[in-house]
Amino acid sequence: MIKNISSNRLLLLSAVYFTITFNYPFLKAFMGAITQLDQYNSLFLISVPLLIVALLTILFSLFSAPFIFKPILITLTLSSSLVLYGAVNYGVVFDYGMIQNSVESSNAEAFSYLNVESILFFTVLGLFPSLLIAKIKIEYLSFFKELLTRLQLIVLAFSVLLAIVFFFYQDYAAVGRNNSHLKKFITPTQFMYSGFKYIKHNYFDDEITFITLDQAPVDLNPTQKEVLVFVVGETARAQNFSINDYQKPTNAHTAPFNIVSFKKFSSCGTATAVSVPCMFSALDRDNFERRRADKQQNALDIIKLSGVDVLWIDNNGCKDVCNRINTITLDVNQDNPLCDGKYCQDEILLGPLAQKLKDLSHNKTIIVLHMMGSHGPTYYKRYPKNHRKFTPDCPRSDIQNCSHEALTNTYDNTIAYTDFVLSRVINQLNILPSTYKKSMIYISDHGESLGESGAYLHGLPYAFSPKEQRHIPMLYWSPDNNQFNECLKLSANNNEFSHDNIFHSLLGLLSINSRSYQAKKDVFAPCNKQPLTQLPLNQ
Repeated sequence: MIKNISSNRLLLLSAVYFTITFNYPFLKAFMGAITQLDQYNSLFLISVPLLIVALLTILFSLFSAPFIFKPILITLTLSSSLVLYGAVNYGVVFDYGMIQNSVESSNAEAFSYLNVESILFFTVLGLFPSLLIAKIKIEYLSFFKELLTRLQLIVLAFSVLLAIVFFFYQDYAAVGRNNSHLKKFITPTQFMYSGFKYIKHNYFDDEITFITLDQAPVDLNPTQKEVLVFVVGETARAQNFSINDYQKPTNAHTAPFNIVSFKKFSSCGTATAVSVPCMFSALDRDNFERRRADKQQNALDIIKLSGVDVLWIDNNGCKDVCNRINTITLDVNQDNPLCDGKYCQDEILLGPLAQKLKDLSHNKTIIVLHMMGSHGPTYYKRYPKNHRKFTPDCPRSDIQNCSHEALTNTYDNTIAYTDFVLSRVINQLNILPSTYKKSMIYISDHGESLGESGAYLHGLPYAFSPKEQRHIPMLYWSPDNNQFNECLKLSANNNEFSHDNIFHSLLGLLSINSRSYQAKKDVFAPCNKQPLTQLPLNQ
């Protein structure tokens, strides 16, 4: 076993190891794109790993000084092994959005990815090499000799890069132009850049002043007794809803009700940390930034300011949306068969909802239920055993090792269970006196991949994410106005909508006239006899 090694040798060996191991997904995809060409140069193919080795050699040289080289290299090795596991098994890309989502995940969510395969992956590819790095002794030369040899290595790496660029620039430009997203798979540069960007934005950038969109929103119908339950789903994709023509009866519980399904609805992001704040924000997806959204009024703030009673009942974390409204956060450690100390299944939301509906202190009330929904990879933990409707299912977290049938059955069970909870919500609303206008909206934050094209879970960069991660369900129920519902069904079948519409639709549905309201983005406005008048945006 190597006990003593020069710093340059360790640097080069690390660059080679990172290239052939942690950059396997990139090499496979990029070199695969090359071999798909009608004609290609074999030397161009060989140059790809050489390019990565040269780039990593230069990168590692930046922190190859004594006392910091080993700790940084070990940290990168351990973290890269986890990134590789996510990329190989789930198709995950660790860009800014995924870093943000990972940081905001609970311990229970993080541990849901723990299984025998992930532990072996981490141990063999991350822990063992890290222990080897920690054990070997780096033989540093004198300062000037060490500096000279490092410069020689960097010059050699740059020479390789220049040679590759000189001979194959046109080839890289052509392949890269059609596969630009693959650069996000380069490890560790992608997650290092994204991590530094996240830290800079959240801890070092100047504080953003809170923006008030409207100081005096007006309830145009304050005497109307009204209750709206807005259910925020988790990881539900539209194509697995039988109300959207899916072959399995995943919406059997709500089938007796007059549900309107918006079949062409898309999410703002592919992860909760983006989509939940975005759907309540006045910012559109194209200009959405989480820091900006957190520092301005959202739809619930404006609705509350108009005098409506607003309550958030949380089973999944509100991502700062509920910071300024009344909130009930459910205790996962409570003595209840629906809770296991890490998660609670979504029937747990029905108790606080029933209590609130018994104590309606305002004429108008909006209650937000944030579900655990279909959160993976442990889909089988999202529904009780008596709701195990589709079998065989996949009772494990390494879902990539289940058959597609079993995995889909497990996921469909989560959708069917969500549908059951929604039917119970409707039943509770139906108990209210007829003097109340009552309605329910259900919408998911993002979709999910179940192995299509090798992708699992969610969180891929929006620009090249599959439709399964963006096409989401939105359902609307109200027993009070059949003519309105029929009009809404026609609109929902023929028009495309997105999370961009939610902010304005909530204000419109509750008759809240705000300076930030835009009627053209209100999905309900075309079917209202008197949609709200659009006021100019507050500057």
